[in-house]
Parts: sequence; structure tokens; C-alpha cells
Amino acid sequence: MRIQRAYRYRFYPTPEQAEQLARTFGCVRVVYNWGLEERTRAFYDRQQRLYYKDLALALTHLKKTPERAWLGEVSNVALQQALRHLDGAFGNFFSKRAAYPTFKSRRDSVQSASYMRNGFALRDGKLTLAKHDAPLDVRWSRPLPEGAQPSSVTVTRTSAGRYYVSLLVEETMQPLPASSAQIGLDMNTGAIVDSSGGVHRLPRRLVDLEARKRRYQRAQRRKIAAAKVRMGLTPNAPLAKGQRLPVSNNLRKASRKVARVQERIAAIRRDWQHKLTTRIVRENQVIAIEDLAVRGMTASARGTAQQPGRRVRQKAGLNRAVLNAGFAELRRQIEYKAQWAGREVIAIDRWYPSSKRCGACGHVLSKLALSTRRWTCPSCGQLHDRDLNAAKNILAAALAVKAGAAALRIDEPRDAGG
Repeated sequence: MRIQRAYRYRFYPTPEQAEQLARTFGCVRVVYNWGLEERTRAFYDRQQRLYYKDLALALTHLKKTPERAWLGEVSNVALQQALRHLDGAFGNFFSKRAAYPTFKSRRDSVQSASYMRNGFALRDGKLTLAKHDAPLDVRWSRPLPEGAQPSSVTVTRTSAGRYYVSLLVEETMQPLPASSAQIGLDMNTGAIVDSSGGVHRLPRRLVDLEARKRRYQRAQRRKIAAAKVRMGLTPNAPLAKGQRLPVSNNLRKASRKVARVQERIAAIRRDWQHKLTTRIVRENQVIAIEDLAVRGMTASARGTAQQPGRRVRQKAGLNRAVLNAGFAELRRQIEYKAQWAGREVIAIDRWYPSSKRCGACGHVLSKLALSTRRWTCPSCGQLHDRDLNAAKNILAAALAVKAGAAALRIDEPRDAGG
């Protein structure tokens, strides 16, 4: 099976390279925003649709104007690729996969630029970008596939000031040997529980880093409040449109601390997710999961001024726990890794009462509080661990679907009790 796979590495630019990359990020952002404005204006003013080829031709003329001559200081490949990304964003919008494209900002947490084959050179383990005199100091933490030729390179700078390069290559993935093992996964905020009794918890380190992040964020908010007071505003007053907060060195340092700890949290979570999903896919032929609506699960309970929500702080805490576990990312990784390995993933209906159904006799409780972690079936007397029972029911439901069952909720109440 031929797939496209990205290999990501960290690199350390020289001051000259960092300056050139900063210039490139800025030019890419300007071209993207220019293209978005041109396409929007053409549609609303002239009822005309512009595409990549139209903007690419207009970009050539734009670079010759005195006001935008500085666009020629960076690689034209990165600028052309920005227009391709814009074209893809509009494609997603028209296909109803995403919202209307928005303008990019210099304050975005991640700045990036992409280069196609004619915008970089990879020889003898050294990567050189167009308009750069020297190769990048890349830390090759893992080797590229034998004989692989990258089709594109994307350079990113995070809010913490770290630089990464991602190389997209094509390689052949061999399916894993068939296995007789089957597993069901119940995802909850405390841990991922599988039908064999395994409990997979988030690393304890994340709890400590979350506490550190909140401490850094409080310090950041104090400095923001002080800056507002110096502007003659109250600490909690919103800034007027077009009004900018003066950024002091202390505020800049506080923001950098928050960004660094956030990046560390994301790295630890990503490492845990990849190790867990890789092990699940390697060991099991059939993987059963729930079709969870993460966006609905993490909706705010704040409500409106006319109808304020209830238990807002508790719901906010639950939302953080769901997002911290990364249910959507876990499912995404399981699905694409299973496709590579020749495994089967079955997602059951999100309304299936996996937690309230007795795995021994099939009795379904009318109500089960989220705080109830163990319960006894009133029909057969079987004692159940809530999460383990749910994982077993998810696997049983998935096997029924595989066997051809069209409906699993005949004469069962439809609620979100899980």
C-alpha cells in the first residue's frame, strides 16, 4: 500500500536563517491574505470566481509594483504554495467541510511556509531551502525511508520560538500479520478502558504541567491588567477595535513561558496517544469504538444573558478533561493506522447505551448517573464496573454490526446517557 507520510524534525536556524524565515513567513501571510481579499472582492463586486491560476498570474504583476517589490526577497515557491493552500481552503468551504477562510495574523501561534520540489534541495542528509545560503541544522531523530524523495517541505515556527521542518514522502506500508484478537474501547475523561480490562491513563506529568501552565497564565493576566491600567482602562476592560495593548518585555517573557509549557503538554500528550494507538492496532484485528460527538460534548454551558446556563464551572472542567484526553485525535490515529496495518475499525452509534446495558443479561437501566462507577444489575444481580462493562458492550455491538445487524437499539430508549 502506497501512502504519503510526513516526517517531522526539529532544527536550529542561524540568526541569518531565522531572519530569512521570518521574512518568508510574513510574505506568505501577506500573499494569502491578499489572495483571500481578491477572491472575496471578485465574488461580491463582480460575481466572478477566481482560482489559483488567476491569482498566480496576478501575483507576478503584484511583485513588480513598487509597493510590493519586497515580495521578491523570498522564494516564489513558498508564495505560490500559499495560494494553493488558499485554493484548498475554498475547496473545503464549498464542500461544506470547513467555514469560510479567514485572514492570517502575525500573532497566530504557528507561522509556516511550504516548499515544493523546486524550492529545496536534500543531498547527503543536508536540507537547503531556496534563498538560503547554507543547509539547515536539522536533528535527524529518525531516518527517512530508503530512497525516499520528499515531494514537499513545510517549515514552522511555534509560539515558543521553536522551529520544525516536515518532509512529505511516499512509502510502501506492508499490512501486519492477521490476528485473532478483538478489542472494544470506552473513552472517558479519567482513562481509556479496553474490553480486556486494561486501563490507559494520561501521563501523570500532564497534571503537574497543567498546574504550572495555570500559574504562568495568572502571571500573564496580571501583566495584561497592568498594561491596561497604564492605558487608562480598567483591568477587565475590553480593547476597542483597532486598539493594541502595549507589550512590555515582562509581558513578552510571561507569554513565552505559557507558550513553552503548552507546547510541552502537547508533546507529551501526542507521544502518549501515538504509543497507545500503535500498540492497540498492532495487537488487535478488530477495534471497536464509539462514534462520539466531541464538539457537542465540549459545548459551553454558559448560555446567554437572557438564559444563563447552569453549573458552568463544572461543565468547563468536564470540557477541559475531554479535550485533554483528545478523543478525536485518538480515533483519527486508530483509523489511519488500522488502514495501514490491514485492521478493521468499527464505530458504533453514539446513542447506544453501552454503560447502562448489562453485559450478562442485556437489561438496560433507565438512568445511570455519571458519578456511579459501579452498579449491580437489578435483573441478574451481576456487579459491573461501569467502564469495563461499557467497553465489553461496545465490542459486542461492533461484532453484531460486523455480522450484519442493521439496528442495535430496537425498543430501547434514545438518550445520551451512554
